[in-house]
Amino acid sequence: MKNVLQGFLNVLYPPYCVLCGELLPMEEWENGICKGCEEKIPFLTGNRCKFCGRELEFGEVCHSCLENIPVFERGISTFYYEPLKDGIARFKFEGAKNDGKIFGRLMAEFMLSYHKEWIEEIDFITGVPLHAHKEKERGFNQADILCKIISEMTGIAYQKNILARTKATTPQSKLSAKERHENLRNVFTAKDCTDMRVLLVDDIFTTGATLNECSRALYREGAKKVEIFCLSVTE
Repeated sequence: MKNVLQGFLNVLYPPYCVLCGELLPMEEWENGICKGCEEKIPFLTGNRCKFCGRELEFGEVCHSCLENIPVFERGISTFYYEPLKDGIARFKFEGAKNDGKIFGRLMAEFMLSYHKEWIEEIDFITGVPLHAHKEKERGFNQADILCKIISEMTGIAYQKNILARTKATTPQSKLSAKERHENLRNVFTAKDCTDMRVLLVDDIFTTGATLNECSRALYREGAKKVEIFCLSVTE
């Protein structure tokens, strides 16, 4: 019944490629990616900033991360944000959970193909939390969907409620880089994770403010190492 309903919805609202936004022909609906993108998935490879995944001509750390050195140990991002922004918006704000599952699958494929050594070094994966009111309003946490798929495909254990957001804050997208850091100060708490190596997942890396504050909360509760894994990073 569920598959029939999904098929009916696909006819009414045909899926788009999550990577380029092109309308998908019926034979590509399940995959969620058009043939062009499937043939050359634009994963972020090569010389990248060790914290955010932005491209570098030389060195290990980009200018943005040098200005505000992250507290987490290292990080990777799967794609650049700009080509994915419409797909991410559909996923987060229009309830396109299936697109989120496709994004999660691509993140897992990226890790398995280019960062497989990370899998053995991580004790569990967890996502950046939403405030309870925001999650109720949206109906889900996008990081939760990404984490579940990544966990299923890589075998990394998933711990859902390690982090909590203790108060509602102004949306980060409405703030300057400096305001973003102040907006999130002491907003997150964590459960005990003594001597654990944590992989923290989010959908977009912009300034790293949210990921930094979540990492601080994990370190306060004894985390041995925090690494981050994002679907996308702004250029």
